Amino acid sequence: MIMIKILFFDIDGTLLELGKKEMHQELVDALNLVKEKGIKIFLATGRPPFVIPKFHEIEFDGILAFNGSYCYTNNELIYKNPMDKKDIKMFVDNAKKLNKAVTLAGINKMGCNFDDEILEEYFMIANQHVHVIDEFNEFMKEEIYQMMVATTQDRDELILKNTTTLKVARWWDKACDIIPCNGGKDVAIQKVLDFYNFNKDEAMAFGDGGNDISMLKYVGTGVAMGNAKDSVKAIADYITDSVHEDGIVSALKHFEVI
Repeated sequence: MIMIKILFFDIDGTLLELGKKEMHQELVDALNLVKEKGIKIFLATGRPPFVIPKFHEIEFDGILAFNGSYCYTNNELIYKNPMDKKDIKMFVDNAKKLNKAVTLAGINKMGCNFDDEILEEYFMIANQHVHVIDEFNEFMKEEIYQMMVATTQDRDELILKNTTTLKVARWWDKACDIIPCNGGKDVAIQKVLDFYNFNKDEAMAFGDGGNDISMLKYVGTGVAMGNAKDSVKAIADYITDSVHEDGIVSALKHFEVI
């Protein structure tokens, strides 16, 4: 069996039950056992850096934020991939034609152009709120790493019309994240592996949503949670128990990581 040197974890629906703020104690204990073995642990999330939770009793070695567009350790930036400004404007214009609000996300703040109930519901999954800002057009000129919009999959073509550098990263049916075409959790993982001089076979990843598919396919061992979407389970190397049943702990034991 290949020795695992690094683990990547989605947050919502994987480490955390949706809407919850703390991991189960059994999971925290398991992650600390992993760290004692010298194995790196990274968060891989669609969240911006400033809304990633600080968990009690466990410290992660690094974070892949914005679905991989901004990656860092506790003291060093590994990789960043901001969005094309022309395509940001085009996307916002497309969304307005569909009467859909857009939230822009930068390193230190987020801002939305107008209220949207479904977008608010999307944010509430991660215990966040949509903030409408007056300076939205000025904010658009700053480094933006991700956008969020409340559209369904059948609107993807319309929302991306006339853009060339953007793609959808979706883990919820009624809303999605927009990231660079040349980005994704898989791209970010390779940047992290290069940073540590690890190879893909030495990496394991855990996820439940559509935005985790590229990550699970890319690493040596991709683990889908029992509560994962069917499309995620279909590409996984292993399907573990649900987040409610501490599926990560079960998988770590199955693969003899702990």
